[in-house]
Amino acid sequence: MSIPTQMQAVIAAGAGDISIEAVPVPPIADNEILVRVKAAAQNPSDWKHIAFGVSQPGNIVGCDYAGVVVKVGTEAKNVKLGDRVAGFVYGARKNDLGSYAEYLRTEPDLTWAVPDRTSFEEAATIGGIGSETAALALYHKLRLAWPATDGAPRTVLVWAGSTSVGQYAIQLAKASGATVVTTGSPHNHELLKTLGADGVFDYKSPTVVQDIKWAYPDINSALDCISEHGSTKQVAACFGRPGKVVAFVTVARDSEGWSPEVEIEVVVVYTTRGKAFELAGFSIPALPEDRAHAAKWLVEQAAFVKSGQLKANSVKIIPGGLHGVKDGFELMKAGKVSAQKLVYQLA
Repeated sequence: MSIPTQMQAVIAAGAGDISIEAVPVPPIADNEILVRVKAAAQNPSDWKHIAFGVSQPGNIVGCDYAGVVVKVGTEAKNVKLGDRVAGFVYGARKNDLGSYAEYLRTEPDLTWAVPDRTSFEEAATIGGIGSETAALALYHKLRLAWPATDGAPRTVLVWAGSTSVGQYAIQLAKASGATVVTTGSPHNHELLKTLGADGVFDYKSPTVVQDIKWAYPDINSALDCISEHGSTKQVAACFGRPGKVVAFVTVARDSEGWSPEVEIEVVVVYTTRGKAFELAGFSIPALPEDRAHAAKWLVEQAAFVKSGQLKANSVKIIPGGLHGVKDGFELMKAGKVSAQKLVYQLA
């Protein structure tokens, strides 16, 4: 197919705003591919990068995507023209990289093959940041046994299971043979059980920590999918023995009541792209081991999606394609997105 020189993209416009502009189709390096984006899914980081001024004016916004390979670099391996692929890029940080655009560039080993029976909208919803964060936390940081491998029995707590990361973490932990405990609003409890949760608790209950600890005294591994407003301290308090909590923002132990036997490790999924970056005043170095883990995991993820073992979050399509992104940002900022993934369709 003919590739144009210009494309439509959602751009950071400064002062916490975005706009849709015509920008150059990004050139690719020899080890990269060019993807015609068919669907892009929204993450909280997308609007936060704009609202908090992390993204500079002119940067292309968006991370999760699914689409078709339309150009292959001379050194790119294991991919060909016409392949259906999905994944995520670290959008909102460069003027030639983001998923809210008609085309994007990426490295082929950081994509996964989308099965024919999986729609682009579902693939973009899996992405991506949600599934890769869950896999990085469970298998690389918490050392949970990979699915279909032998490992010691584990009880894993997924705090805020109805989040995108939480839903994937429940499915993956269950596939690895773990007993899965989670929290969520009562109206999402049945959904969380269908995903594989063994125990589901109302996170707003004043006795939620005591209830979890009494019912599952052997918890020693957890993901805190909220990681704010004191949630990590609550998660750590649920442990009945020494272990580790994976959080997604830096947590300061600046008050009493923290268990010294519970380790807190912060995961930032952008490390899986293999490049150094700065975020929230911190310099994050390139972590080759995180990138290697992601490349290995994405092969497994493709197989999991094809077999039906890994199911997409519920898809909510926002009308208007890229023109709907502002509406989607407002919905998420207002806290009106629950157990769903907002998706934008591109022609």
